[in-house]
Amino acid sequence: MTGLLGTFLLLLSVSSSGLAWTFFETGGSLDDPTPAYPYPRIVLMGPSGAGKSTLANVLSGCLPNDNSCFETCAGVDSCTQETSINVVTYLGDDAYGSSTLTDTPGFGDSGIEGDGPIITNIIEALKHNLGDANVILLCIDYSQRFGPDLQNMVTELESLFGRSQVWDHVAIEVTKWAFTDAAILNRNRTGVTEESALHDINQKIMEISHLNKSLPGVFIDSFAAFPEEQEDETQQFYFKKYTQELWDLALATPTLQFLSIEDILAELSECRSANDCLTEVLEGRLTQVESDVMKNMAQISNNDNKINQNTRAIDANNANIGSNRGKINSNTNKINLNAGAIDALEIGVGMCAFQNLKTDTGTITYDSTSGTSTDGSTISTSTGKYIVKTPGLYSITFSAHTVGQAYIYLYKDGARQDDTAYASRQDSADAEQGSRTVVMCLTEDQQIHLGATTNTYRIMRLHFCVTLLSATNTC
Repeated sequence: MTGLLGTFLLLLSVSSSGLAWTFFETGGSLDDPTPAYPYPRIVLMGPSGAGKSTLANVLSGCLPNDNSCFETCAGVDSCTQETSINVVTYLGDDAYGSSTLTDTPGFGDSGIEGDGPIITNIIEALKHNLGDANVILLCIDYSQRFGPDLQNMVTELESLFGRSQVWDHVAIEVTKWAFTDAAILNRNRTGVTEESALHDINQKIMEISHLNKSLPGVFIDSFAAFPEEQEDETQQFYFKKYTQELWDLALATPTLQFLSIEDILAELSECRSANDCLTEVLEGRLTQVESDVMKNMAQISNNDNKINQNTRAIDANNANIGSNRGKINSNTNKINLNAGAIDALEIGVGMCAFQNLKTDTGTITYDSTSGTSTDGSTISTSTGKYIVKTPGLYSITFSAHTVGQAYIYLYKDGARQDDTAYASRQDSADAEQGSRTVVMCLTEDQQIHLGATTNTYRIMRLHFCVTLLSATNTC
């Protein structure tokens, strides 16, 4: 039997049997002006297997699996059968000082008796041994679905601590949230962030409780406390960040006075059943759902009209497509014919030659060539000449870096082309850089080359490039 109804019946039987009075009898130490349990006080709660005891060890300055602090075990079953209250040095660091950590049994792992024995044990320990606390740290493994056990735990949380006050003292700890490189990369791939996970958890709690604001949250990875993880700077950064945030939150949060069984029964008696306690919450949710449904119906009707319009347009396009298909087939035949003709005319020439340094005059030869031609023509590095194999219109470009006076001309079939002069008239060793580009029609077997008529110091980094613009026999 779970939920508020089960809690109500269990506490009613406990109260009737006189056990509640026994709890009060054991609570005398709470009147001591020097509290046995120092502040801040943090109570860890959550479903079985969420990692509460492991976290309690780490916050106490122990290793995650150190059973001498808080008992832990592997798997999803709960090792903690009794509420454990310990005075600890936070993170084992004297700079923080003493605090009180309380580890509670896990919800949802109590066999056929349900969570009743757990609730009894928590009330006895918190109300009559601890009295109050600053923060209820709700430990949730985000990789586990928000199922009935978590839902029952949230409902019972309100019943144990009072729905009107408990949420001012609750924070969320997302357990088993590693900050290794692999874990961060995997979350980046799926788009899951600390912000989105915390928002998702808050939304789910709001749907089943009286929570009306976002709870703060931390992402303390207990396994970052192992010695072998100390060299991982990323893990240690986030471990220190979130443990400090939890400490600051505990210091800033006022204390929550825990309810007695009589207090709890008084609140539970106002509810006829588990659902009645959340009537106003559920009615609000249903009103919003009804509004959303009406909006969706209007959008669906609008979409139906658009679909009908698109259907008519598609039918019209299908007719046009059929007409165009015949034209495409005709054009395909013409394209195939043209492709054959283009292949026959596909001749390309794009060649460049390079001379790093020339200190004399005369025909310019070259250190190297680059580029390609489909007709087999080339620029000779030894003679400096390009011999035309394909008649046509050519673009001829040459550029150089010159020091002193220098004159460079393009020669065609040995004749200097005066209108192609590259002229540098520096009187001293000053440097200058320039280029010339000419377009001329050349016939098969004609020869072109570059020549320097003046070179008072040096010509450097000279490029000579020949490009066939179009093949033609009309030159």
